[in-house]
Amino acid sequence: MKIFSDFQITAFDKNRAGLPTLSLLVVGFLAACSDSGVSGVYTPPNSQASPSDARPSLSAAQLANDLTVTAQTALTLPSETSDLEQAPVGEPAAANPDDNTSTDSQPETNENQDSTPASEQQEPVTGEDSSSSDTLRSSDLVDPLSVGNRAPENNNDDQRIFVSSTTPGFEGEVLEDAIRISWQEDPSARGYNVFKQGEYYITVFATEFIDTDVYDDDYYYEIQAFDFNDDRYYIARGLTVSARTFGRTDPNAPQPNESLLEDYELVFSDEFNDTTLDTSKWNTSFLWGTDVVINNEEQYYVDIVNEPDFGFNPFTFDGETLTINTIETPEELSEQANSQPFLSGIITSYDAFKFTYGYVETRAKMTAGRGYWPAFWLLNAYYVDAEPEIDIMEFIGQEQDVIYHTYHYFDSEGNLRSTESFPVSGIDFTNDFHTFGVEWNPGELVYYVDGIETLRVVDVNVSQQEMYVLANQAIGGWWAGSPDATTPFPGKYEIDYIRVYQRTTPHDVIQFDQPFDLIPLFSDNPGRVLPNKRPPFWLWSVGDPNGQQ
Repeated sequence: MKIFSDFQITAFDKNRAGLPTLSLLVVGFLAACSDSGVSGVYTPPNSQASPSDARPSLSAAQLANDLTVTAQTALTLPSETSDLEQAPVGEPAAANPDDNTSTDSQPETNENQDSTPASEQQEPVTGEDSSSSDTLRSSDLVDPLSVGNRAPENNNDDQRIFVSSTTPGFEGEVLEDAIRISWQEDPSARGYNVFKQGEYYITVFATEFIDTDVYDDDYYYEIQAFDFNDDRYYIARGLTVSARTFGRTDPNAPQPNESLLEDYELVFSDEFNDTTLDTSKWNTSFLWGTDVVINNEEQYYVDIVNEPDFGFNPFTFDGETLTINTIETPEELSEQANSQPFLSGIITSYDAFKFTYGYVETRAKMTAGRGYWPAFWLLNAYYVDAEPEIDIMEFIGQEQDVIYHTYHYFDSEGNLRSTESFPVSGIDFTNDFHTFGVEWNPGELVYYVDGIETLRVVDVNVSQQEMYVLANQAIGGWWAGSPDATTPFPGKYEIDYIRVYQRTTPHDVIQFDQPFDLIPLFSDNPGRVLPNKRPPFWLWSVGDPNGQQ
């Protein structure tokens, strides 16, 4: 039995040696208590809860190293007290208006400077927050199809040369005992900040860096330049290097939860091995019809179930995967598409399958490009009471190494409450397939990426209603923004499978003693978007599930 109460706890362990560190305050502590309740969010080892409007620095490859608990939460039984020690955590190049780094003259460079340990390098040039800077210059995101050598699939143990999927000239090479990365010179740059696994790693003054802190693993790199005015801007993204020849593994690397499904059985699945969509399992439109626009999005979801002769089918198959394709709307289909500038697709299990509690997972790959917004999520079946929504994975195309987890519901007074959209970064989700899942238990949501726990939400208001599965690729909207000249078409949301499991043994019991809401009001987070929530019933072009019009 799990017993919790309403303290807020945030604890961090040390990050990699040599990285800049920021001491973070422990604002709560574990204590003895009995018969208390919980409502909050738990972020497992090395997770950093960040606002959804800031580019995160969480490294998914280091999830087991740090501990962050942000919960109103976690009191043990009286005999199980614990102590949490405060420790610094690695800090990406952050705001530092008092930085005294001289910019009078360009530092001397030499052939070996790029391999100097981080602790001996010049401090990174900083502005507001390099982790949230979205300024791109000479190597802004480009059409991946225009890059001469697209990043190969990382499944060849003998492969040693890797190239960026989005930035020409950004390359990685697996050496005998290290990884060399190189990029094109930016004529305005005084130096470069190297980002590794989504976090600031080192500052160099050449267009090459040799990384010796490596194991047999996948590494994601980005390059941020800074000029003589200390302006910072990304010039290279999208490089994943797969090292498999060093003969050593990281002892601190997080491991997938191999026992996750021990007490579960498969109750619904689609492996997408056919040549057409199985319409006995999937609807191809929202319940409110095809003409109602939500979130200011710019796509029209083609409903091939009810409009098989529409003129475009967004769903294609290769015998192993389903791809939801997003294209610019042809002129001759504009009127049919309600004048929306893009055509795309959605699948929902509403008519075929609804369930309460279980583990849900997909294996998928996305397209990099401004404006894309693919998602994998659960929505309540009847739109009553709390109307909960579990966003398992949302991806914003211009942030190719970040996905988000969010939970929404409406409280008893009709106010929307949402967890912060929690980022998991440091993996290029456009380079290869990854798994995204959630274990939904009474009072608890546990999110996973590649089988590794990334976020835990424990709250009395976790959905108790039947829900159904959705996968869609939106484009545009308040969060993703409109596509631009760099956005590649078609945008591809490739799905290997979707599976739902349910327990064969009883659920753990979480006791809550407070009926009130502790997940924050949506209005308490100004500037945030309202992703995916259904429109009011009066806008529905068809009747809602409860017979309202």
